[in-house]
Amino acid sequence: MRRRILSSVRMSRLELTVLVVLAAMVCAFTSVAFLAKSEVRYTSVEVAAIKQVSLTVGISDSDLFLEAQDPAKVAKSLDAMKALGVNDVRIVIPWGLTETANGQYNWSSIDNMVNAAKARGMTILGVVTTTPAWARPSTWYGDYYAPPANISDYGDFMSVLAKRYSGQVSAYEVWNEPNSALGLSNPDPALYTQMLKAGYTAIKAADSKATVIGGVLGSVISWGGFSVNPVDFVKGMYAAGAAGYFDALSFHPYQYTTPFSQGATLGQSPLNQLNAIRALMEGNGDAAKKIWATEYGLPTGTINPSMPAAEAQQASYIKDFLDAWNSLSYAGKAFLYTTVDRSSSNTTDGEATFGLYRDDWTMKPAAQVVKDWIAAHPTTPTTPPVVTPPANPGDALAAALGAALQQWLQALAAALAAAFAPPTATVAAAPATTVATATANTVAITSTSTPTVAASTAPTSSSTPSSSTAPSGTTPSSTTAAVAPTTATTTAQRSVSSPTTTATTTSAPPATTAATTATGSPTTAASTGTPSTSAPSTAGASTSGKVAATTPVS
Repeated sequence: MRRRILSSVRMSRLELTVLVVLAAMVCAFTSVAFLAKSEVRYTSVEVAAIKQVSLTVGISDSDLFLEAQDPAKVAKSLDAMKALGVNDVRIVIPWGLTETANGQYNWSSIDNMVNAAKARGMTILGVVTTTPAWARPSTWYGDYYAPPANISDYGDFMSVLAKRYSGQVSAYEVWNEPNSALGLSNPDPALYTQMLKAGYTAIKAADSKATVIGGVLGSVISWGGFSVNPVDFVKGMYAAGAAGYFDALSFHPYQYTTPFSQGATLGQSPLNQLNAIRALMEGNGDAAKKIWATEYGLPTGTINPSMPAAEAQQASYIKDFLDAWNSLSYAGKAFLYTTVDRSSSNTTDGEATFGLYRDDWTMKPAAQVVKDWIAAHPTTPTTPPVVTPPANPGDALAAALGAALQQWLQALAAALAAAFAPPTATVAAAPATTVATATANTVAITSTSTPTVAASTAPTSSSTPSSSTAPSGTTPSSTTAAVAPTTATTTAQRSVSSPTTTATTTSAPPATTAATTATGSPTTAASTGTPSTSAPSTAGASTSGKVAATTPVS
């Protein structure tokens, strides 16, 4: 009888072991099965969308150099920019007024501008233009916009400049509108390419992180030796070996009678010129490089006799330009010209009223447009809040089923042990001779014939439900959608005297007289009405057409 009982007990232990193993396998299978389903179901988790990185909008202010001897005026202008959300400023660095003699420099104005911008956390683009008298050819001695007699002199200045402001001025433009006699007295792309190579090489040797921008092209038409269409000028640059000597090109897409985005049907509009320049870049291996718009604006004093209407038009055009430029896949930074009017009451001089602010520092509608546009188009992606994915229901269900199955097996094992126990066996507290264990489910069995028999009935612990969570998902990337607009910009010529622009004319622009200036601002000597067949006057030409009657700096 005892032999049969012991045999039965041994069999029940074997069966129990088998059942426990099977139960463990079932639990493992159940957990894995539910986890696999959960992984398929929870491949992503919704999170807050990251705003796309947008166009950087800066302000080009050539008048800052004139104000630079008065720190309060510089501070006023920069603070007005910051109030609009602008963090990038384009300043003029006139070589002609800085290196007053060979190897002798007056840095005070540039230092004041750079230090003030740096104190406000602003990024600086410097356009380096004009030639000092000592470096000009004798035939152009009185011309600030004459090319240097020795290109190496320009390169030497660039080297000293970039070393002095390394890490402070982040980008440099080589000259301003060299495709027009109003910017470079001899608008020759081969000559300009020599200057570009000298400038690029010198800047990169002094500050390898600086961005060097070439072209700096005005939107003009070709006529004799006075101006060269920007598309033809870029062709000439590549033919002269310009590839590899710029990090980006820049363009000034001024157009006063048509919004920038509507220029596709206007012949030599800035938009059509821009697209042709881009095609040239792609054809010459520069598809990865951007085109910056480093000047764009609209005066409020000459387009319409009613200034409020003109101000509304300025705001509308600037909004259109920012939207259209932002849609271009190859668009670099955009700089609006300029901060404040020189004279808001002067309704006959277009150069006086390009400001986003009136001369009393009240905001024009365009200033509010710029402020709102920048606020709606952040230039850095926002960080989404961390979102914890919901708990995987499969994990919890698998754990619950596993625990229930283990409890059932434990109860079954206990019942089997009791069924095969000897008739005289009793369950009692363990006597002094009983072997005690720390296992919670150990049952001590005593027999009248055997003083102490200790038997474990079941596994001593239950499995802990899995707490693994689903994958957190994939955060959407913040890339800028870039699509070429079906319509875009504007005209080919700017005019001081009249806003009218001929879109497809190939004849000469009319003679224009402008006071000599030394810094870059938008050329307004553009073709208007019926073009004249006589050669235009170039006396006192401004780099961008801004008129400054008593000073060589505009």
